[in-house]
This record gives sequence, structure tokens and C-alpha cells, in this order.
Amino acid sequence: MLTSDLDWASEDCIEDFLQIARRYAIRPTLFVTHASEAVRQASAAGQVELGIHPNFLSGSDHGNDPSSVIDFVLRLVPDAKAVRAHRYIDSPYISALLAARGLAIETNLCRHLETGIVAEGLPSGLLRLPVFFEDDIHWSAGHDWNFETYRHAFLAPGLKVLNFHPFFVALNVPDAAFYQRHKQLIRTLSRDQAAQLAHRGSGARSFLLETIDAMLAAGHRFVTLGELAAHLGKAGMQNVRPAPGLFSLPL
Repeated sequence: MLTSDLDWASEDCIEDFLQIARRYAIRPTLFVTHASEAVRQASAAGQVELGIHPNFLSGSDHGNDPSSVIDFVLRLVPDAKAVRAHRYIDSPYISALLAARGLAIETNLCRHLETGIVAEGLPSGLLRLPVFFEDDIHWSAGHDWNFETYRHAFLAPGLKVLNFHPFFVALNVPDAAFYQRHKQLIRTLSRDQAAQLAHRGSGARSFLLETIDAMLAAGHRFVTLGELAAHLGKAGMQNVRPAPGLFSLPL
């Protein structure tokens, strides 16, 4: 499952990510942080599934408390069923609020490169689909960008929810230092700037392309989070286990 936290990326960054998805006939799940014409058009064309990406951090432009933050992002995607919070911030209270607003799928836990990941049922009633790979966690852990290093993990049994950020893909960001030098461009980066500034070696973009090629070559296909949840429901949720507890950070 290819997903993306938009994280206030510019229109050109978002369109670049969508073009990659279209090239491979993948319908990604986008977690929305702000209004975007590129996202609106892709959604209208049925090319994407939309979820919400609420920012519960202090100083958030989404709101001053969990309830107002959720209300803000639901105005952007009124029919959203999937949610992933910015920086994975979570609590039992937030989970209950999300369920009460009609959310059904939560992907608020990253188990980077772990094999054997399964869906989990949360006490709130949300279905948790943990993240298997995230680009910035990958570089924070000091991992290299050669897909072959991780081929076994990617092809091993277990859910494979992949999370890539449009800004990181557009610039092929390889590490935290490169990101820090360019982060001020997140909301404004143009296609021409990306072509000029993008990292020339291996990074988030090259890894995304290698990953898609490898997964498709191995006979796998990409589905949306909603499609997976529907499949689990039809299967009687046999592959869903109770969550051992909620991952919680202070608000």
C-alpha cells in the first residue's frame, strides 16, 4: 500500500508524486494537511484515496486542541475514513475522538522494516494498519538507500504500508542534513527548483522507484488502505489481532 503524508508540500511536489503513482497505475492513499488543487483533481478522477493528517502539536495551524484539529482536517476531507496523525501523535482520547467522528482506519504506528505486521483492532473501534516503511525514519536510523539491502524484509509476509512524503521524493532527500538545508522550501518548491536542487545520488525518490519496480516484479499489487480494510472485513477479520496497547505521546 503506497501512502503519503502531504505535510504541507507545494503543488508541484504533490503533482510529481501523483505522476509517479499514475505511471505505475497505483492508487495511493494521501493523508491531507491542507487544501490542494492537485489533490482535488486527482480525487475527482478517482486516482487517489484521501485520509486526514491532523497536526496535534503545539502551535498547529489546524487548531488549538484535539477536537478542533480533527474538525479542521475533516473540513478538507469530509468523507475521510483513514487517519494518520502528524508525527504519529496519539492517545486513547484522540483515538476515541476520531472514532466518534466516523473514522474507521488508523495507521498511527510505525514498525519500520518489521516483518509479520498484521492489522490490529483498537479499543476505540478503529482498525490499525501499522506502517512498514517511512522515508524519514529510514534515514534517521542511518539506513542506506539500496533496495537490495532490504529486499527480504519487503518480500517477507506481513502488511506493507509504505509512507513517502512528496517533498522528500521531489528532492530525493537522502538524510536529515540535506532536509534541514532545504526544508524552508516545503510549501513553495517548484518543479524547476526541484530539478536544480535534487540530490543526485540515492535517496527517497530512487528508493521509492526501486521499491515499486521490485514489488510489481515479484507479482504483488498495490491497494489502498480502504481496499485492504474492506478485504479484511469480508474475510471476517481473521488476520486482525487486538492491539497490546495504544502508543501514546503527551499533547
